[in-house]
Amino acid sequence: MPRQRVRHNRRAHPVPDDFPQRLEWFKHASGLSWAEIARRIGVAPITVRRWRKAGVRPNYRQLRALHELADSQGLLHLLVD
Repeated sequence: MPRQRVRHNRRAHPVPDDFPQRLEWFKHASGLSWAEIARRIGVAPITVRRWRKAGVRPNYRQLRALHELADSQGLLHLLVD
């Protein structure tokens, strides 16, 4: 019996081109450390570093968690257009 193909619906999520800079703005405005930001959104600190330094983009779940954190701080406007 042939295997069934599973198609993953990859959602395109908007990440601004200047995302690393926006992340820096958020960090400074929130007063949180990079480790605390990582902990609150449920990722490893190295993941946040990769977003900042290596041009890696967060996936949908990570971006949503980051937006929820920013919204709870009243700083969502720093991350979105």
